[in-house]
Amino acid sequence: MNGIRRISRIILLSLWSLLFFPAVTLDCLFRKKWSAVCRAAKWTQLWAAGCAFLIGMKIRVHGDPGRAAGKLVVSSHTGPLDVPAEGALFPVRFAPQAEMRHWPVFGALTALSRPVWVDRRRRTLSGETADEIAGTLRHGLSMLVYPEGTSSDGRHGLLPFKSTAFESALRTGASLLPVLIFHRAAGDPAFNPAWCGNTAFLSLAWRILGLKGIYSCVYIMPELSPAPGETRKELAERTHRVMSGYYEKCLADFAAGETCGA
Repeated sequence: MNGIRRISRIILLSLWSLLFFPAVTLDCLFRKKWSAVCRAAKWTQLWAAGCAFLIGMKIRVHGDPGRAAGKLVVSSHTGPLDVPAEGALFPVRFAPQAEMRHWPVFGALTALSRPVWVDRRRRTLSGETADEIAGTLRHGLSMLVYPEGTSSDGRHGLLPFKSTAFESALRTGASLLPVLIFHRAAGDPAFNPAWCGNTAFLSLAWRILGLKGIYSCVYIMPELSPAPGETRKELAERTHRVMSGYYEKCLADFAAGETCGA
């Protein structure tokens, strides 16, 4: 049964993504940069929602996703499942790691969403990254960032935040929308479907595709605004404190029921 489920999902996901390629390309082909970026975000939301449905994700959101418009969405990061879950909720622009450009198929697919590529190995580009994120916010589009810089298991708190993305909020005066996300495999609470850990990505993906379903909970916290005279490091640390204050409560709520309290 798991084998049939995996093969059928691979076929359906492939077909769904193949439809996405020409649709977003044709729609954005002759548009100016920011018009193309905004349209790509809407297409990406549709694609992510389709992918979430096809892999059996049941997404429960606590809070109003509509509040994300024009804000810097600051999210915890557990792994690849965050993308379809949050992408389905918010029409956002993502900020993936630059090395993803070279991934077979996934790199080209990610590039279609007009992301802000982040190369953490080259500090000289951090200013360019902040400029691009600031431009995104000025044009009224949500920007999703994972300031931990890597994924964690989503069960033991937040890693320290990197401050680069927070510079854009200071430049534009845009509000921040903190978000926590958690995932659970249906019928197998011992297996964490979100986090690779020491497992190869393809091995994790293969196991995820065989699951009956995945329960995902997204918690949207009250928005934050930059304070006068605040540095990006101070803003990052304040956001981290606020999110950490909600973390245990949200995790306990998530753990309380198989369907995230539904």
